[in-house]
Parts: sequence; C-alpha cells; structure tokens
Amino acid sequence: MTRFKSGLIRLGQIVAGVILFSSTFVSGTPLASTIVSASTPVPTCSSNQLEVAVAWGDVAAGNIGVPFLIANVSKTACSLEGYPKLTFVPSSYLKKTIKVSDGGGMIFVALKPHVVVIRAGAVDSFGMDFVDALNQQYPYGAACTVQDVYVTLPVRPSSFLTNFETSVNFNFCYSGFGVDVTSIEAGPLPKE
Repeated sequence: MTRFKSGLIRLGQIVAGVILFSSTFVSGTPLASTIVSASTPVPTCSSNQLEVAVAWGDVAAGNIGVPFLIANVSKTACSLEGYPKLTFVPSSYLKKTIKVSDGGGMIFVALKPHVVVIRAGAVDSFGMDFVDALNQQYPYGAACTVQDVYVTLPVRPSSFLTNFETSVNFNFCYSGFGVDVTSIEAGPLPKE
C-alpha cells in the first residue's frame, strides 16, 4: 500500500509537470514518449518502473471515455507495446460478465499496437470507452457498479504478476456489459 500511495504522489507530480511543461514548451526536445522504429533497442518496461492512474472521464452523447495514464517513475527509458488487460470488480450481474474488446473507437481513436518508448519521468496513455445508455432495466446501484479496475500491462515477465489498481465507477449493466480499450500510445492523452 505504501508503494501505491508514494507512486500516486509521484504520478501526480509527473502529471502536473507534463501539463506545465506542455503549456510552456517553446522549442527543444519534449519530455513526451516516442514511437520508435525497430532499429532503436529499448528494453521492455518492468512493472516496478511504472505507475498507472485514471486521468478523468470524457462524455459524448451516451459514450464515455476514460483516459488512463502510465508514468515511468524510474530513471531509465523503457518500452511497451500492445493492449492493457483490464479486470473489473465487480464484473458480473445475473450471470452476465463484462467483456473487454481491444481496439477503442468510440471516444478514443482505434490505433494498431506499436512499440512506444516511455522516457524516464514521462507519461503514456491508453483509453477505455463504453456506452452509458443500454440495458436500463437493470438496477442503478452497487449490483451493477464497477468499484475498481485492475490494469495489467504488457511488461517484462517477472516472478509475480503485477496489477495496478485504479478507481473507476461506472454502471457496467448500462454499458451493455462491454468496454473497448485502446492500445498503449505515446503521450499523456489518448487520441480522440
């Protein structure tokens, strides 16, 4: 728990720095992540190099997009490629379970997975999209409300599996028991 709290404090500092940096940046090399070619070997991230947090939710005509930030809290660059895996708690109601589809495409643009390098102190992102107006015959309350989302990133294999816990509350029954997730992409905000 201490690692989680200190990681969130550090993540908050990085996000504040990225916002300040991007609003005052004039010239030079930005502190953003980059998409690299296969000729630039950067090791795959390990879970202890990263922290994950939810930025905020974005709404558009019954669709909701939730951007997740991935911060490199280590002192060295590393790379990620692919889709995060999401686990929801709770995740089912009346024997219907949330299905996660890779791709995105509602609020956040669907991008093919590619290698993204996260520089030390930089932030990358991915997005989660869902509908918020289906199956309204189901209850609006705890029985259908996600309390936590556990994020598993495509990191270097280690002796134990690391899930990053985030708090996102939404009615998964009203989402039609489904969400879309984008691939990991460079920069602090998924493409809209």
